[in-house]
Amino acid sequence: MKVFVISRGIPSEKYPLYGIFEYDQAKALTKCGVDVSMLVIDFRSIRYKRKYGLFSYVKDDVKVFELSLPLGIYRRALPLLQMLLMLLYKKTVRKVGVPDIIHAHFYSIAAIASVIKKKKNIPFFITEHSSKLNKDKSLISELDKDLTTKAYSHADTVIAVSKALSINLKNNFDIDNVVVHDIVDVDNYHYVKNNNNQHFNFISVGNLIHLKGFDLLINAFNKAFAYDNNVFLNIVGDGIERDNLQNIINQYDINDRVKLLGQKSRAELCNIIRESDAFVLASRSETFGVVYVEAMACGLPVIATLCGGPEDFVNEDNGVIIPVDDIDALANAMIDMRSNIDKYDGMSISKECYDKFSPKSIANEIVRYYDKVLK
Repeated sequence: MKVFVISRGIPSEKYPLYGIFEYDQAKALTKCGVDVSMLVIDFRSIRYKRKYGLFSYVKDDVKVFELSLPLGIYRRALPLLQMLLMLLYKKTVRKVGVPDIIHAHFYSIAAIASVIKKKKNIPFFITEHSSKLNKDKSLISELDKDLTTKAYSHADTVIAVSKALSINLKNNFDIDNVVVHDIVDVDNYHYVKNNNNQHFNFISVGNLIHLKGFDLLINAFNKAFAYDNNVFLNIVGDGIERDNLQNIINQYDINDRVKLLGQKSRAELCNIIRESDAFVLASRSETFGVVYVEAMACGLPVIATLCGGPEDFVNEDNGVIIPVDDIDALANAMIDMRSNIDKYDGMSISKECYDKFSPKSIANEIVRYYDKVLK
């Protein structure tokens, strides 16, 4: 079986998370025996520093064909971008042959990739991750509605990464879909017993944007542990809210216990998680929430919010779920987690993640849907 995965980007040293969902899936499918080629169409603006041009290479046994141009306008230049993708498609076909499946990720990329379905009539899969579609239709922009309709109208199968997103896609666009969760890299994120008993470390990970709720988290941490010098909070990530968050930390004078660590590589992040006792993220919206599962794969219990994704996997054995935008509930959950950490079995939490979200489990599930369409 030959599959072309259409991606918005591919992880790099400078941007380690850009295209990570697509790349992890491509690697997993390759290990399951699928002949995968990644067609990367990186049209980010010039402010994202990188090499421009047309490249082909192999990364972790995945064949990559990359077109990188600093257009920065892809949402409003669909015909041009479809023409560029067709050029990349034809180049790839000359190298590896015609695919059996086209699999695009995110509605905006899928809208571009739909041209291949229209011109070549190759079975077309879309995996949807975007939080922009995980809400009431009245809150979705007209442009996003238009791109989504263009993409989904050509799809043979639409995959949502959570039950909440699946429901919203059905309600908003009348799209039948199936749920397949994101992959967790269990080779890197796995259980190692934490022998640090000197103090209690919370870890949180995400882009420093309003949607992720780090303002709530810092306020709740101060409310819960203003006078407990043995509790710490490390926040990994970067973004436009960094200065504002640092100001909140300064205001409470908790700089010695709440740290903004910036962006970290996957290897660095794994080590930080394993040195922690519990994971907490006060997201206002998630389509899935892979960072929660990565922490759980390392054996950490989690504190999550009822934000659309974590409801699929957080339960009383691996953590707690609280309402969105509730500082009191968040502070109380953190206090309770700190006081009752021994009730959680890290090895069991990790094993559950491996069984449900390992690359092999998710890839096999996707291949079953491929087989259904190809029969």
